[in-house]
Amino acid sequence: MRRRPRVLLAAGALGALALGAVAYAATALATRDRVPAGVSVAGVQVGGLDRAAAVRLLQQRLAAAPATVAVRVGVGTARLDRVGAGLSFDPERVIGDIMGGPLAPGAVWRRLTGAGDTVVAAADTGAGTGTARLTTALAAVARRLDVPARAAAVTFGPAGPAVSAGSLGTTVDVPAAVRVVAAAWLAAAGPVALPTRSTEPPVTRAEAERALADIARPAASGPLTVVVGRPGAGRRAVVPVAALVPALRLAPQPGAPGRLALHVDGAVLRRAVLVAAPGLESAPRDARIVLRRGTPQVVPEVDGVALDPAALAAAANAALLAPARTATVVAVVRRPPLTTEKARALGVRERVSTFSTVYPPLADRTNNLRIAARTVNGTLVLPGETFSLNEVLGRRTPEKGYRQAPAIDGGRLVEDFGGGVSQMATTIFNNVFFAGLQDVHHKPHSFYISRYPEGREATVNFPTVDLVWRNDSPHGVLIQASVTSTVNVSFWSTKVWDVKAEKGPRTNYHIPKTVHDPRPGCVPQGANPGFDVVVRRLFYKGRTLVRTQSFSTAYSAEDEVICGPDPAGDG
Repeated sequence: MRRRPRVLLAAGALGALALGAVAYAATALATRDRVPAGVSVAGVQVGGLDRAAAVRLLQQRLAAAPATVAVRVGVGTARLDRVGAGLSFDPERVIGDIMGGPLAPGAVWRRLTGAGDTVVAAADTGAGTGTARLTTALAAVARRLDVPARAAAVTFGPAGPAVSAGSLGTTVDVPAAVRVVAAAWLAAAGPVALPTRSTEPPVTRAEAERALADIARPAASGPLTVVVGRPGAGRRAVVPVAALVPALRLAPQPGAPGRLALHVDGAVLRRAVLVAAPGLESAPRDARIVLRRGTPQVVPEVDGVALDPAALAAAANAALLAPARTATVVAVVRRPPLTTEKARALGVRERVSTFSTVYPPLADRTNNLRIAARTVNGTLVLPGETFSLNEVLGRRTPEKGYRQAPAIDGGRLVEDFGGGVSQMATTIFNNVFFAGLQDVHHKPHSFYISRYPEGREATVNFPTVDLVWRNDSPHGVLIQASVTSTVNVSFWSTKVWDVKAEKGPRTNYHIPKTVHDPRPGCVPQGANPGFDVVVRRLFYKGRTLVRTQSFSTAYSAEDEVICGPDPAGDG
């Protein structure tokens, strides 16, 4: 009998719990489709809406979202590719995550009481990558929009050295920017402002003021004396302040971040020293090979001396902050490319070919040949080098002394500056031929000229027609050229081949015609038939024929040109 009240009490408690559960379930079910108040997704307010309305609103906003999202830092703006930056999400999933399970106590409580101001970031949702793509995109934007800090500096001007104040830099705080953009990109009315942080300049104004007083003003306080030692002598140059200052600058000291040190531009200072003492440097001169009494002799090299900009800068850097302001450097000996030893080893010891051609007694033409001979004479062609006659002579101009003389153009004689130089080309070509050197390119005259060996001659015309040959021997080739009663060229080297020429018969004759030309400037010419001919070059070692080379030439007919009207023509 005593236990009955406990049984009734337990039954009552169970009933109350049952009623509470029913009430909880009813409440949960009544709120299960409502988004907690105060919730926004990527800036879009969805709190208080039912599930379907919230999903529909987000779907509509996503569908209308532009392809790019604008961001800004100060006045600088940039655009993010929305898809590439991962700025997209699944509305169904996001709303489902916000609302939670229908009966989960926390979710039910949020639906009943509201979630406060809850901001849901939406980027890369459902992709399994978090906000990785947005982080990458914003890091790239930061590289464009960051404003680097500007270091304070010391500049050298006409009024003396002065301090240039630096400034703070601005850099995008990428992790914070990721959160801001992910939380606001969909509803932003304009560019999303990215959070930034300030960066200190690498050199402060205080350091610049110190360097101004301790370094810049003393360095620019007066002239610099440079003492240059050289073999057997020494010279002194005084560089005035106006010429010294352009070589000075203050820059960060290696190994001491934030500290300024003096740096001297050695190249600029070297030029200033040479203005103050013009003869201080001398250029090296190659050894030369000359002919004396018919024998090749080596004229020794002349070494040059020069200032080393790096050594000059190091000496000046120390001297400018010392009381004496004197920098001492040793001049550097510069050897020429062709030293005496190399010249002697070239094997230029004997005449390996020689050839002469006769020329007509025309003063202007002879003048041109003499200029060409002086220019070519003494040319040394090293092993492996290529000789170009046009490159050696250059354009034939009146400034060089060339005159107008007959030349061939289009099968006709015309007056042209440098006319006759082709005879030098022919004479050189025959030396190339008999010295056994490599013919790279030559062009015979368009019609045959009887003073030249047929099939063994060449013409030139700057810049289109050239005589080019290569020294394919292991020895140097010295060219000797002169104009006496004939045009003469000899090659001096070490003999490699014995060369003979063999000419075939003329074939395929062409008959000339007669042309009457009444135009001013006409140059008369005689008639000569055209023909084809083959010349062979035979290379011997002693009496053994090693190889042959053929040159085929086709000469056009040289028409007879009579300057004046055709007597048989009308009028």
